[in-house]
Amino acid sequence: MNRRFSVTAAALVALVALAGCGSSKPDSGPSSTAPSAPVTASPSATAAASPPTSASPSTQAAGSIDVQDVSFVSADQGWALGSGELVTTTDGGASWARLPGPPAGAAHIRFASPEVGYAWTATGSLWITTDGAASWQPGGLAQVLSLETAAGWVWSIAGEQPYPSIWRAPVGSTAWTNLGFTPDRSATLTVHGAVAYVVGQQGAGPIAPSLDVFAGTQPVRHESLPCVQGQTYVPFAALGVSTDGLVYLVCDAMNNQPSPPTQLAYESVNQGSSWSAGHPPPPQPPQGVTASVGERFAWNFGPDLYKLSGHGWQVSLIDRGHGFSLVGFETNTQGVALGTNGHLWITRNGGTSWSRVTV
Repeated sequence: MNRRFSVTAAALVALVALAGCGSSKPDSGPSSTAPSAPVTASPSATAAASPPTSASPSTQAAGSIDVQDVSFVSADQGWALGSGELVTTTDGGASWARLPGPPAGAAHIRFASPEVGYAWTATGSLWITTDGAASWQPGGLAQVLSLETAAGWVWSIAGEQPYPSIWRAPVGSTAWTNLGFTPDRSATLTVHGAVAYVVGQQGAGPIAPSLDVFAGTQPVRHESLPCVQGQTYVPFAALGVSTDGLVYLVCDAMNNQPSPPTQLAYESVNQGSSWSAGHPPPPQPPQGVTASVGERFAWNFGPDLYKLSGHGWQVSLIDRGHGFSLVGFETNTQGVALGTNGHLWITRNGGTSWSRVTV
C-alpha cells in the first residue's frame, strides 16, 4: 500500500517527534499521544442499516501467514509481510506468490513500484530493494519510525526520539535530505501524490499541535490545526487523505473543565490551507482515519471500523476481539483493512462489504 495508507504510528503505525521551525522544544514532560477513552456515540451517528461484515473464529489455512504489514501500488499489485516471509499479488489479492525472504527482523514494508520497495525493523533499521525484492541493501536511514512513498518521492520520520526529523529522497535513492524536526512530539506522516502531511501532537508546555505541509520540493508550510482554539487541549489529531486529495482531520479535543473529551471533524480541499466543519465526527475517538470520494472511515483500538456516508456513521467491519492497524484505499472502491491479529480484509465496493483474504 502506498501513500493512501496512513498509519498512525499507525498504525498507528504508529502511524513521532518535535517542534520544527518557528516553535521551540518543550523543556520537559511527556506528551499525550494515545486516544482517550471512548465516548458516547454522537447523536448524529446512526446504527448500521444492515449487519456489517464480521470476523468469525477460523482456522489458519495451511501455509498461510499472519500479515504484519501490507503495501499496494495499484488495485492489482501488492505485497504482504508476515511470519518472516514476503509475498506478492498481481490480481488484487486473489492469489499470492512467495518472494525471497525479507531482511531479518523486517516489521514494515512500503513499495513505490514493482521494482523499488522499503522494509524496516522494529528497531528502525531501513532496507531498500531495487530489483523487486530479489535482494536488499541498507536504505540510508536509522531509527525509522514511519515511511511513505508516492509520486516519485519517499518520505520518512526517523531519528532519535523524542525529536526525530523528517526526511525525503527520490524513490530508489539512499541520498536522503533532512527537512528538519517534526512540528512536535509523536508526529504522524501521511502522503498523497507529491504532498506530505506531518501532524505534530500536543506537547509539554503545552505546545499546541500543528501541521507541516511539504508540497514536492517547495519550502515547508506551517499550519495551525483548526481545532486548536482558546483553552482547548488536543492530545491527538488523526489525519487522512482521500483518494481525490481531500484532507480529513479529526481532533480529540478537551478543555480545562472536568468534562469528557469530544471529537471535532474538519475537511480541507486546499492541502490544509483552510478548513471546513459540519460533518459529524466518528462515534469513538479515532486512532486513524482515511477517506475515499464520498466516504470517510475511522478506527481505534476496538474491533469496529466505522464508515461515514449519506446515512451517518455505520459499522463497516468488525474484527471481534481485535483492532485495526491500517486501513486505506487505492481506488474509490478498492481498499484494505489489516487487523492486529494478522487478518487481511479487502473491499471492492467502497467499504460496503469486506472479504477476508488468505495470504
